[in-house]
Amino acid sequence: MKTTRKGVLIPEELFKEMIGVFTRIEQILATLETLADEDTLEIIKRSREEIAKGRYVECSIEDLERVLR
Repeated sequence: MKTTRKGVLIPEELFKEMIGVFTRIEQILATLETLADEDTLEIIKRSREEIAKGRYVECSIEDLERVLR
């Protein structure tokens, strides 16, 4: 790193690594938010039960709009 009058210069590889770490932290925080939301956990539980009972539809992403109608 190098300090200039306008700021700090960070090597490109270090910057890419920092962005990767930041992205991972955001993902972890989103997971923690989900796990802290009781309503969301209940929906996930019910969804798993429906899947276990065979109540689901398989489709490609291209067919999703048609299936949801």
